[in-house]
Amino acid sequence: MKTTKKFMMICCLMVMAATTFGQSNPWDGYDFSTECETGQTLYYIITDSINHEVTLTHPAPYSYVTLDYWDGFEEPAGNIVFPSEVTYEGQIYIVTSIDDGAFRGCSGMTGSLVIPSTVTYIGSYAFDGCSQFTGNLVIPDLVVFIGDWAFNGCMSITGEINIPNSVVSIGSYAFSSFWKITAFRIPESVTYLGPGFIWACSKLVTLEVDENNPVYYSESNAIIERETKKLIQGTKTTVIPEDIIVIGERAFLAVENQGQLVIPQSVISIEDEAFKYATFTGTLTLPENLQHIGKYAFYTTYFTGNLYVPDGVFSIGDHAFARTRFKEIHLPESLKTIEWDLFWDCGRLEQLEIGSQVDTIQSGVFQYCDRLNCMKVHCEIPPTAWYNAFYGVNKDIPVHIPVGTLADYQSAPYWNEFTNFIEDGLMSVDEEETSQVQVTCYPNPATTTVTIDGLEAAEVQVYNAIGQLVKTVRNSNEINVAGLAEGVYLVRIADAKGVSQTERVTVIR
Repeated sequence: MKTTKKFMMICCLMVMAATTFGQSNPWDGYDFSTECETGQTLYYIITDSINHEVTLTHPAPYSYVTLDYWDGFEEPAGNIVFPSEVTYEGQIYIVTSIDDGAFRGCSGMTGSLVIPSTVTYIGSYAFDGCSQFTGNLVIPDLVVFIGDWAFNGCMSITGEINIPNSVVSIGSYAFSSFWKITAFRIPESVTYLGPGFIWACSKLVTLEVDENNPVYYSESNAIIERETKKLIQGTKTTVIPEDIIVIGERAFLAVENQGQLVIPQSVISIEDEAFKYATFTGTLTLPENLQHIGKYAFYTTYFTGNLYVPDGVFSIGDHAFARTRFKEIHLPESLKTIEWDLFWDCGRLEQLEIGSQVDTIQSGVFQYCDRLNCMKVHCEIPPTAWYNAFYGVNKDIPVHIPVGTLADYQSAPYWNEFTNFIEDGLMSVDEEETSQVQVTCYPNPATTTVTIDGLEAAEVQVYNAIGQLVKTVRNSNEINVAGLAEGVYLVRIADAKGVSQTERVTVIR
């Protein structure tokens, strides 16, 4: 009985504490609340009781129903003035920070977003989804840190954003989906910029960095790391400088540009999501020195024509070219693994060439490539294909394979679903590798004429990407390719003694 009475007393005290003004249950996440001068109730955590400092915060834990931190509480709406100081129990407290997720999803707030001049820290998701704020955004001169997604989705803010020379760090996506800003300027003080910190800013044309910044510089409306020559952020007006070595993660994510993309020959790596959702048009020419292409690098882009991945590329991340519009895709000898979903849902892909060193094709690589009508596989040993690698591909299309490999392909899992294998002597790379004759074809790529050097040609046969003989030339070391369509061709050259060699020639238009 005594235990029951004691328990009831404790419960009553907890209820009284919870209903006292300015008090809260521990899970509420705030110490007190007050009304600001515009009438909205705001919530605070005391972060320094000696110096009397507080952070603006949210009143509840994150809700997966409302997708914010205000479940069960009235969200602030309308024009709002955030105070630089508040009074609680007779003590004045200075507002020095805005908590992670403090106003996430509070889309009813309108007017200008004026951050108190006393704030030094703006947390992750602090104003995420506050889409009705308008006018210019001014970051106070004391701010040091801006977290990931801090202002994401503040799409109605206009004008230019000038980061003050106090900010050291700007997180990923911090200013994403700012649809109306036109310029963004980085001061000397910033030493960290998160990937995609200003992505999906469709009207952004000017990117500038203070010339005294020790980590970054700007050129051609791009932000570049000094030490690594990594381009970390571009805009629709960016011309990629000739000395760039790396295109950074999310550098052109969702950039709206209707023109041709030119990637300089100096680039050796294109990182994850570098051009994801970008709207560049025309053909895509990858630099000859390229070695790595990251995950989702060109996912859902608008490039057309043919894609030639240069020899030397040893890794391509998953989904890198998924949902693209290429008609032909040619994979190099240097590539060993075709990562999962790499060409998923490439609904316009018709012809495919796979280099001889590929040993693995992951799940979903060519899933839904339902227009594919020819494959050319250089591999002497059938690459290990995973589940759904060829899901949706017509299994009756011609699949060209090296001579002597038919039985292996017909018995290999998932390859054995194809019904039209063609053993083609031209498909065996051994012929090219074992020949002792040094033959070159130039220029390569070519537009009108190709010249053969190193062998007196008695007969030259030119085959297209699906193995069809399209041209024969006798007793001449020059081939007129003006009438051939753009693409990669195999040129088989034989002299009067029967010595022969096969070369690849690219015709461009």
